Amino acid sequence: MTILTYHSLDTSGSVVSVAPSDFAAQMAGMADLGYRGISLRQAVAHRDSAGTWPARSVVLSFDDGYANFHECALPVLRQYGFTATVFVVTGHLGGTNDFAPPPHPLGSLPMLSWEQTAELAAYDIEIGAHTQTHPDLSRLSAADVVREISASASDIEAHIGQPVESFAYPFGIVSGLSLTAASRQFRVACTTTLKRATTEALHLLPRVDAYYLPRAAGGLARVLGGRLDWYLALRRGGRSLSAALHRGLR
Repeated sequence: MTILTYHSLDTSGSVVSVAPSDFAAQMAGMADLGYRGISLRQAVAHRDSAGTWPARSVVLSFDDGYANFHECALPVLRQYGFTATVFVVTGHLGGTNDFAPPPHPLGSLPMLSWEQTAELAAYDIEIGAHTQTHPDLSRLSAADVVREISASASDIEAHIGQPVESFAYPFGIVSGLSLTAASRQFRVACTTTLKRATTEALHLLPRVDAYYLPRAAGGLARVLGGRLDWYLALRRGGRSLSAALHRGLR
């Protein structure tokens, strides 16, 4: 099962950006290949009932809650009858992406409003939690970890009137404290470990960053079909080495 990760749909060329035209082409390609885009909630419900991930399906996840999801993604998803999961940073909805320095050349962008978020939920887009302020949870106290996680779920439930089942760890960083808190609060949680999901624990699900799709040799069909798992493993190894070097320089 491939769980794709998107962030912002824009033309800046940043590492968290996919151009709206590329996104539309990817969704068209998925539909042509006989795949359907679904939410994480749908995928997990199928796994619970059938014991396997749903066939010919791709989970579409969007981190942070950029307003351009409403403008650029929603019409395309509705065109193909797809849905998705949007993980929102609740303390910044209605504001901008100033929860962290945006990667160059992304710049300042608006986030979804709560009104837009409720509209998405009405269209069967799953709204998941991504904390209140997008901190590195591994650097927080136990109390602050629980507060960030539980308050983000409460914010969403208060505004859209639906329970929150899904969570994405900010920066993909998972600590023992955050794993415990997320496991108690949510049905499922996602990391940024670069691989397709197989038998991982539901609170440590890996994802494939959509930034790599246009660059992966062989294209969309090979990624979704698992024929480029070796490529993802190479990328994953490079990420791990880079993270280890970064920690060593702190």
